[in-house]
Amino acid sequence: MRKRTNQLPLRTGLRIATPATPAQILPALIAALSACIVPGAAQAQESETVRLSGYVRSAANDDVLRSARIEIVERELSIATSRFGFYSIELEPGSYTIRVSSLGYELVTEVVDLDATTSVDFSLPLRPVAVAELTVTTDHQPPDLDPETVEMSVIRLDVPALSRLPVVMGEADPIRTLTLYPGITTTNDATTAINVRGGAGDENLILLDDSEVFNPAHAIGLFSTFNTDAVGDVTLYKGGIPSRYGGRLSSVLEVHQREGNSREFEGAATVGLLASRVSLEGPLFDGNGSWLVAGRRTYADLFLGLAPEPDVRESVAYFYDLNAKTNVRYGSTGQVMLSGYFGRDRLSVANVAAVGWGNAAGTLRWNHSFGSIFQHVTLVYSDYDYQIQSGFNALGASLNSRVRHVNLSVDESWTLGPRDQLEFGVGIGSYGVRPADVVEAEGSAVVPQELDVRRGLAPDAYIEHETELGPFALRYGLRATGFIRQGEATVYEYLNDSPVVYHPDLGRYDRGVVTDSTRYGPGERIVSYWGLEPRLGLRLSVGSSSSLKASYSRTRQYMRLVTNTNSPTPLDLWDVVGPWVEPHVADQFALGYMTTFSRGRYALSGEVYYKSARHLIDYVDGADLWVIRNLETLLLDGEGRGYGLELLLRKTQGRLSGWASYTLARSDQRTPGLTPRDPGINGGDWYPSPYDRTHDFALTGSYELDDSWSVGANFIFATGLPTTFPVARYEFAGVVVGAFGSRNAERLPDYHRLDISATKRLGRGDLQFGVFNVYNRFNAQALAFRQREDSRQVTEAVETSVFGIVPSISYRFRF
Repeated sequence: MRKRTNQLPLRTGLRIATPATPAQILPALIAALSACIVPGAAQAQESETVRLSGYVRSAANDDVLRSARIEIVERELSIATSRFGFYSIELEPGSYTIRVSSLGYELVTEVVDLDATTSVDFSLPLRPVAVAELTVTTDHQPPDLDPETVEMSVIRLDVPALSRLPVVMGEADPIRTLTLYPGITTTNDATTAINVRGGAGDENLILLDDSEVFNPAHAIGLFSTFNTDAVGDVTLYKGGIPSRYGGRLSSVLEVHQREGNSREFEGAATVGLLASRVSLEGPLFDGNGSWLVAGRRTYADLFLGLAPEPDVRESVAYFYDLNAKTNVRYGSTGQVMLSGYFGRDRLSVANVAAVGWGNAAGTLRWNHSFGSIFQHVTLVYSDYDYQIQSGFNALGASLNSRVRHVNLSVDESWTLGPRDQLEFGVGIGSYGVRPADVVEAEGSAVVPQELDVRRGLAPDAYIEHETELGPFALRYGLRATGFIRQGEATVYEYLNDSPVVYHPDLGRYDRGVVTDSTRYGPGERIVSYWGLEPRLGLRLSVGSSSSLKASYSRTRQYMRLVTNTNSPTPLDLWDVVGPWVEPHVADQFALGYMTTFSRGRYALSGEVYYKSARHLIDYVDGADLWVIRNLETLLLDGEGRGYGLELLLRKTQGRLSGWASYTLARSDQRTPGLTPRDPGINGGDWYPSPYDRTHDFALTGSYELDDSWSVGANFIFATGLPTTFPVARYEFAGVVVGAFGSRNAERLPDYHRLDISATKRLGRGDLQFGVFNVYNRFNAQALAFRQREDSRQVTEAVETSVFGIVPSISYRFRF
């Protein structure tokens, strides 16, 4: 018997005893192991309890709600749904009041009479638009500022609310919204490569339904690959990274596509100045499944055809996305899901040059609950490629590059007790990286080149336990990772084992002398790297709505982006570790305080962190990274460090909502010499990294004027990025050459801008107006030096900015 305080759809079922199967024997075998790993686990299994489990879903379309909060009032116990929207808890038989909340949804309270193991799905209705919170919200604590959990350094976005914040050219973008939070920056307005706590853009693991996205950029970085019509939720881990994630140093950005409406068919379309979007979704198998298809395309190329100049008319500029997802549910907890993404960019300038790049990703996953164990098996595929064509004449050629990744993983989540959770899993991944091939055009005199494909296997395994003891919560885990570099490839050997040598007389680094080479056959092992990554999280409750938190994590990275600029582009090369290049390794410590006050209306978070990294790559001065077989001859081994203070204040209820964030931070790196005789970079001393911003402040707010109008605004201020100035010049063969000083010793001007937006609700549609960079601030994001045209003896600095004032208008309607 169940008493309900609101009439919402709810599914329930009883599990009936059947003869033992292998799936039922597995938990018993693991239980014996856990009795050794987790004290008291065996006693917990033997206690007289029953299990309550199921999913938390949206009442609007049955999408699962991840990180939803489930509170058992009588037990003063709170748990969260998994990243699949699933929950499981062991309780003694009895009657329980259960409160369920999630970001952007109304609180649901139900009374459940539990006398046997039962499966219950909770359905949460969306908040009415007139009072919807425009940031991450629940009735008590926002999920990413939750004093009750052990999680810290986590940001979760309310994706439907992003469109009500000021956007660039009418396109809501989760990645640009993340930069309004502490510890997250970009090097300029024309990139989607985020820098998390001073890390490089390639140090972020970006996952779309568990498939790795190697380049999340459209239009050279103006927009991200994430279409908000298809995205269900976005989570960023800046620190305290769970043990199930690995492969990057700085952060994990986890994006899930929506599952689609399993209740009824519906669609939506958006028309803007730059691009249009459409999405369709509906039920399968009488509501036991769903499907979703979403597409987006720009149409700038249509306007180019109207230009009077022939070269402009023959140019092309567009991008498009296609998202698809389907899932089928069986039984009370089983599900099979298939999702995919395909996106492409194309830019060309008449018959001069052309560039194209794109991502393809697919995920096949099976979920099922076997008693207190929730299992999921996942197969993913990722592919990123680009092509550059230049000179349609005697020098015509194209450069092609590609990265492919296939991964199979098995993950288990075992509920040991009301306050005990054990997660473990294994996986194996295969990487294939083609750095660059040069192919000559028909009739071209260009010499073709083909570089070896860098191949490797990446096995991993992890285990993590989370438990609560009074006011303390503890999460500890261990991740084991490896990378096995494989052939077919040629590996070079160098004189004195030195791929890079320093010439004191010339004061420069040169390539080492090749003495021999070894050719490895297909699948033959070249070199292996292995390592352990401990993870730790701790929470101490201070009162009913505050807590102190601490975390530690070690991360290892086996892939890197080959670029010597501070702003990666879609056309940079990827590479993997090898005989001369070791994996990057980072350690991060963080300490924080979180609290909510004024009956949950406000939330405050403060964190300090320290991060150190070793085996970071830097490049010798003047390094040419274009199509090189032995890249190790241009690399220097270095180290990095970052530390800072992050503050976040958020108002989560009422007509006015928003947040203010501030970061005080430092990011340094050091590249010592190869021997005591050579200086390294900047004499081997610490110097600011290209991503160092001392101060970073953002203020974001939304206000509901009435039931039909809302307005929003962002204000951003940040310290200028480091840069290098020339300190002298000389003339050689009639050419004036600058002599540059210490690397990153100077800074660009400070950055600041104001954005505004207004949204009008019109029945089943929304009309949005926006202005990016309202006061047309010229924010210098690059600096170059040249001789004045009227006087070669005078050097002038030229600043480059990306955006001035940019107005936008878009209309979205639902059907």
